[in-house]
Amino acid sequence: MMKRLCLTLFALLAGLSAWADYTAYVTCNDGSVQAYDIAAVTDITFSADGSYLYLHANDGVTATYPVSYLTSIEFEQPSGSTPVVYATDFDVTFDASDDTSYDSVTETVPTKETSPGYGDFVENYEDDEESKGTVTITYNDNTASITYNPTNLKNKAVMAMSGTSSDVVLYATKKVDYVLKGSSTNGSLTVYGAKKCKMTLNNLSLKNADGPAIMMPDTILGTTEYGGKTAFVVLSGTNTIEDGNYVPVRKTKATFFSKGQLIFSGTGTLNVKANSGHGIASNDYIRLRGGNNNPIINITTSNEKDGISVNDYFLMYGGELTINAADDGISVNKGYVDIAGGKLTINSVDEGIVTGNEENDPAVVPDITIRGGLVKVTTTGDKGMAFKTIKDFTQKGGIVQATVKGQGSKAFNADGNMSLTGGKATLLAEGLPIYDEEDSDLSSAAGIRCRGTLTIDGISLAMKASAQGGKGINTAGLLTVKSGQVTVVTTGTKYSTGGKTCRARGITADSGLTVSGGSVCVSSVDDALYTPQTFSFSGGAFHAFSEGHAVSAAATQHSAGWLVTR
Repeated sequence: MMKRLCLTLFALLAGLSAWADYTAYVTCNDGSVQAYDIAAVTDITFSADGSYLYLHANDGVTATYPVSYLTSIEFEQPSGSTPVVYATDFDVTFDASDDTSYDSVTETVPTKETSPGYGDFVENYEDDEESKGTVTITYNDNTASITYNPTNLKNKAVMAMSGTSSDVVLYATKKVDYVLKGSSTNGSLTVYGAKKCKMTLNNLSLKNADGPAIMMPDTILGTTEYGGKTAFVVLSGTNTIEDGNYVPVRKTKATFFSKGQLIFSGTGTLNVKANSGHGIASNDYIRLRGGNNNPIINITTSNEKDGISVNDYFLMYGGELTINAADDGISVNKGYVDIAGGKLTINSVDEGIVTGNEENDPAVVPDITIRGGLVKVTTTGDKGMAFKTIKDFTQKGGIVQATVKGQGSKAFNADGNMSLTGGKATLLAEGLPIYDEEDSDLSSAAGIRCRGTLTIDGISLAMKASAQGGKGINTAGLLTVKSGQVTVVTTGTKYSTGGKTCRARGITADSGLTVSGGSVCVSSVDDALYTPQTFSFSGGAFHAFSEGHAVSAAATQHSAGWLVTR
């Protein structure tokens, strides 16, 4: 093989100009084929020991191959092959087709009580044999009327502590279906329930001038404990709720607050305006249903409050959720986020989606997982992360579009490990670095910041950092690329202030980089790839273009694959 290659190249090198109208097809032993316009090739050389072949182009690009990785170089396209031509001029922008091309995980209603999530489905609640009735609350300006079906619900299963004014307070000892409708600019509903309930919002318009619009807190009346139970919220028609001017406390911290779980379903719309508290809050968890359900929820907050605030976890399987938040979009205090479907749009000042473990409970796993759906996040505040977790971040499917505009902001930020194995993500970081008091150093804006290991295997990942000192990927642990397509662009120069400097690098891998497959394209003003450890390249394609170093590594191990540098 070596002799045949050398003879072929000797003939080629003897007069490249004679072959100017030809294309060279380089076939590798993994079946891949790369194409080169001979008119653009200045020379072809070998390394001193003959183990590497270099193709040098007149635009400064060098393609590097291990000789053992090559099968042939031909001037006619090999039969059945699809050649790949390298590109040095590429950019990262959002794809408008993402709005309609995302997929969702199918939501199946479990039929066995022992099945996971059985209690999250209103279908199973309705099939429950325990007797239920319906309480209909109709708001009319400063009054509210209450009807009971059957009539013996009143004072037997449901006690109305207030029911003549527009501030309605109910205590329920049994399962009850509530229907809310009508309109009031000075009303509210407070439900103390000892059992699960179904709450249908049917073209409701409800504003409380001095507190939350809907509250489902906990209390003890006599020997009965109320609150902390599941509420199935079914949306019908167009509904609007708004809080007023008050000081939020534990039981009144959102326009719609529940001590227990909130499960949203239906085909209607809910518009939430939060002037003092969060938009929607639960001391347990919140879930948006998918399947035949398409609940549409629009939340706007002010007063530095979150769109959605939950204690345990947030699940989204369908519907459409739009949040414009003066603080975090979705905040989980001690649990996880799982997005499997639907369309989620967040515009926030601080974090878009953030998980934590405020009590340091070892049983809590505050991960963020994207399995389906379309997630679009924009943050504007300094150090405002689109996704932030103190544990692991995983994307298995779906589509993510994220823009972070503040200083030191990151699109994906994980203190644990990161696994990107499916779907598509496009990340834009536009801010300058900011001084980090904890690290006593400058913190760059970046597409990805991972303090653990980062594994890329199957995702279509693209990112761009456009300001000075911006980074594409910055990982403390080992970065591994097995398959998929990765595009990284940084356009800013280095940033210096107060004796500190941030380099605008494409990829920074503190513990090394291993590439065994897929395609990686990096364009950076500064180093395209920097690692103080080993760059191990054994398959796929790696394109690194830089005005500085294309590849800056303590050691490079290149056994197979297509390495193109400039």
